[in-house]
Amino acid sequence: MALESSDVFVVQKQTGGKEVRKLSMAQLQSYLSAQPGVTYKGAANMTDAGEQPPAPNTGDLWLNDAPAAGTWAWGAGYTGTVETTARAIWDGSSWDVIPGSSGDIGVESVQGADPIEVDSSDASAPIVSVKDGSTTQIGVVTIATDTDVVNGSANVVVTAAQLKTTNDAISSAGGGTVTNVTGVDPIEVASGTSTPSVSIKDASFGQKGAVGLADDTAYTPAVATTAATPKYVEAFYLISDFSSLPDA
Repeated sequence: MALESSDVFVVQKQTGGKEVRKLSMAQLQSYLSAQPGVTYKGAANMTDAGEQPPAPNTGDLWLNDAPAAGTWAWGAGYTGTVETTARAIWDGSSWDVIPGSSGDIGVESVQGADPIEVDSSDASAPIVSVKDGSTTQIGVVTIATDTDVVNGSANVVVTAAQLKTTNDAISSAGGGTVTNVTGVDPIEVASGTSTPSVSIKDASFGQKGAVGLADDTAYTPAVATTAATPKYVEAFYLISDFSSLPDA
């Protein structure tokens, strides 16, 4: 059967002479309500001093049911504005106020810094994404395939393995590969790709190029394909000792 408020309990004291005493239901309830612990007491308007509990017990918890946020009016402890869904608990000498439901929210908003973007159209479930990277935009990139490397595809990045393959090829080629060689007159180039043959034209009247030098130890009649040195000119055209000339 259920307990009634008029019921009494028989208890034995554990101090002194350990007498047997009675304990009423009301006495038990009063004792329990005065002990530390949280006891939900109900809802009341915390902006109205007239609704303040007159003799709260330690641990009494109240919910604010004021129609709007307002100034705290229950005296000792908290001061300032109280939210409509705030909670107040009596600590034995003053009120401790816990913010309303908004105070239980962890992250209230999510913002992104470039290249992070946030779609907050649904505030309770924001969608975070990151922009694609390019030559003008930092962001995520795609790893290049070997075909991308061969084709020189844009907006993809190579791996260390792909870069090593390229470095090895350059090293094997002696540090680089000649793809085309051209010459400027009088330089001539045959097969100007990876194995060019470079030559120079012979000089002639109207054509700059390479020439041979005249022998300065023997007089040679004028030859169009050789060039006279100062020593040759001195020896055979500017003779200072005429006795050296041959007999007539």
